[in-house]
Amino acid sequence: MTKARAALLVLLASVGAYANSLGNDFARDDVGIIRENPAVTSPTLDAVLTGRYWPQAREGAGLYRPVAIGSYALQWRAFGGSPLGFHAVSVIAHTAVALLLLLLLARLAPVGAALTGALLFAVHPLHVEAVANVVGQAELYAAAAVLAACWLYVSGETWEGGKRGARLAAIALLYGVGLGSKEIAVTLPGLLLGLDLVRAHTRAPMRKLSSELPLYTALVAVLGTYLVLRTAVLGTAAGEVAAPALGSLTAGERVLTALSVWPEYVRLLFFPLDLAADYSPALILPATGPSLDVLLGGAILVGTLVLGWRARERAPLVTLGAGWFCLTVLPVSNLLFATGVMLAERTLYLPSVGLSIVVAALVARWPVTATPLERRVALGLGLAAALLLTVRTVLRNPTWFDTFTVLNTLAVEHPESYLAYQSHADGLARIGQLEAASEAYEVAVALAPGNYGLVVSAAEVYGVMGRFARAEELLRHAIAEAPDQPEAYLLLAQHLVRQGRAQEGHGVALEGLTGAGADARLFAVLSESYVSKGDLEAAIRARLAAVGQAPDAAPHWQRIADLYDFMGRPEDAELARARVTPGR
Repeated sequence: MTKARAALLVLLASVGAYANSLGNDFARDDVGIIRENPAVTSPTLDAVLTGRYWPQAREGAGLYRPVAIGSYALQWRAFGGSPLGFHAVSVIAHTAVALLLLLLLARLAPVGAALTGALLFAVHPLHVEAVANVVGQAELYAAAAVLAACWLYVSGETWEGGKRGARLAAIALLYGVGLGSKEIAVTLPGLLLGLDLVRAHTRAPMRKLSSELPLYTALVAVLGTYLVLRTAVLGTAAGEVAAPALGSLTAGERVLTALSVWPEYVRLLFFPLDLAADYSPALILPATGPSLDVLLGGAILVGTLVLGWRARERAPLVTLGAGWFCLTVLPVSNLLFATGVMLAERTLYLPSVGLSIVVAALVARWPVTATPLERRVALGLGLAAALLLTVRTVLRNPTWFDTFTVLNTLAVEHPESYLAYQSHADGLARIGQLEAASEAYEVAVALAPGNYGLVVSAAEVYGVMGRFARAEELLRHAIAEAPDQPEAYLLLAQHLVRQGRAQEGHGVALEGLTGAGADARLFAVLSESYVSKGDLEAAIRARLAAVGQAPDAAPHWQRIADLYDFMGRPEDAELARARVTPGR
C-alpha cells in the first residue's frame, strides 16, 4: 500500500461519510455566531480581531477565536450566506484533518497501520457534531493546525540552517492559528514533547529538548501574545462562563463530576451508538460525592495513565495515544477548571486522535506469523467495523439539519434532558398552552436551576398567566445567578409596575441599571414607574435616556410626545413627533 493510495482511500471515506451533511441549514449556535453576527455578515477587520466569539456575551466572557470568526466572515461573503458553502468547507476541512493524521501516523508506523488509524478518524460518528454543525469548524481548524505542526516537527527534525528556521516559523504560525481557532490547541507544546519522549529512536530526550529550545521559546511567545490579546478583548484570560450545572459546585464536587464523565468518553469512543446534542442534566448529573460513575471514571483515568506508562518501552505508540487523549481532553474535561459544557461531542474531536494512534499501534504490532486465515478474518472484522461506523455517521448527519431538528431529536431520544423539556415548553408557550408549558418549565428548572435564560423564559410564561408570585421568585433567582444581565431586571420591573407596585418596580429598574449597565428597556420601565407616581418630568428624562441607548428611538419619541400632550405642552409634543417621522 502506497501513501498516495492510502490518502485516496481516506479522502473517499471522509467525503462519503459526510456528503449528506451538505444539505444541512444553520443550527443552534450557528444562528447566533454566524447568521446573526454582524462581525460575520458585515465584517470589519477590527470586529474580527477584537470581537468576542459570542457577540452578545457578558463582560469577561464570550471566548476569543478570531481565526474562526474571520473564516466565517470570508465564507459568508464567498457563498452569499448560503449554508451549503459552509458545510462544504466543513467536509473539506475534516478530510484535510484526516489526511494530516495519515501523514503523521505514516511517520510513526507502517502505511497500512497509519491508514487504519486515519480511516477510523475519518468516519467516526463522534465527529458528526464538529463536521455537520458549522461552528464545529473551530474544532477542525484547531485540529488541523495541531496535526500539521506535529507532522512538521517530526518530518523536519534533521533540517539545518534556513530550513530549520522556516520550520520554527511555520510551527509557531500554526500554533497561533490553532489558538485563534479553539483554545484546545494550547496543548501543542505538550504533544510535541510527547512525540519526542515516546519515539523509539529518541534515546536522549533532554538533548533533543535542548536542540529544540528555540522552538519552544517561540511557542511560549505565541501563547503569551495570544493571552494578552484575549485578556484585552474579554477582560480576562479565562473568558468562558461555567456551565450552569457546574457553576454552583465546589472545586471538589466539580472534580468528582468531571471524573463521572470519563465512562462516557469510553462509550463515545468505542460504542458511539447513542449520541446527543446536549449532555446537560439529566443526561449527566453533577456529582456531589463518591458514586459508581465517579469511581469508574477515576479507575479509567488512572488505568489509561498506567497503561500508557507501562507500554512506553514495548509499544511507545500506545503510550503516545494514551498521553495524547489525556493531555488534549484536559482543557475541556472540567478537571482543572469549569468550562461551558459538562460534555460535548465536538470537544472530543482532537482528543479522539489518541484512539487512532492506539489503533495504528496495535495494527503495526500484528504478528508477522499470522496465518492467511487470521489475516482475512482481521481484515473482515475491520471492514465491518468501518462500515458500521460510516453508516452511523451518515444516519446522524441529518440530525443537525436545523435547530428544530436538533432539539426535536434530543427530545425524542433523551426526554430526560432539561433542554428537551425547555424546548417542549417553548413550543407549548408559542401555541398558547401556557399551563402545560409551565409544567414543562418547572421540570427543566428543577434540572438546571442555574440556567439564566431558561429561568427567565419560565418566569415570562408565568407573568403572562398572571402568576406573578412564581414569576417574581424565578426572576429574583435569575438576578442572583447573573446580576450583570438585564433581562430578569426588566421583566421583574415590568411585572411590578403592572401590579401597581410602581415604587418596587422603580427600585428594580434602578438596580438593573446599576448591575447590568445602561439599557434602553430599563430606562423605559423606569419612565413608566415615574408615570405611575405622577412625576411626568422625570418620566420624560428617563425616556430621553432610553433614546440614547436604543437602536430604534422612534417608540421612545412617540411616548415622549404622548407625555407632553398629557402635560398640555403641544409644541414640545409636536417636536417629539417630528423625531418619530424625520422630515415631517
